[in-house]
Amino acid sequence: MSDKLLCDFCGTEISSDSEFCTKCGTIFIDDVSCFNHSDDDAKGVCAICHQAYCKRCGLRVNSIFLCNEHADYEIYEGMARVVGSLDEQQINYYKSVLEENSLHPFIYNNTVSPFSEGGGDRILTKGNLIYEIKMLVPCSEVLQAEKIIDEIDQSSPESS
Repeated sequence: MSDKLLCDFCGTEISSDSEFCTKCGTIFIDDVSCFNHSDDDAKGVCAICHQAYCKRCGLRVNSIFLCNEHADYEIYEGMARVVGSLDEQQINYYKSVLEENSLHPFIYNNTVSPFSEGGGDRILTKGNLIYEIKMLVPCSEVLQAEKIIDEIDQSSPESS
């Protein structure tokens, strides 16, 4: 008998004794209550904070169950954006520190030169960067990565 199974929802290989899929948040056991509403059955486990939530407190986003607090994260193939910037040196520094802490960052660079777009004013739309270097980590590493990045930012000379 195998110690591994496949999640029926996303196909991820999981341990046969797992209570939920850490990638998509599908629950494998019965009678799991919502973290916020103990009288309500949980519909999934947030892939970021690993708490179980009912349909009022969570939802599937791109086939991954997320709690309402984490539902706004950009998710790409099981990885969540934890920081975005046009500063490649800063992103690479964050990446190296996260790797030193045994995390698994991935950099996605979809930047475009402001000159190829007809000027720098096209980089910003309603105050949001359209083109940026994104650093992503597996959803299960988001909270730890954000804590490390916050500590770096608080200890940098610019924050003084």
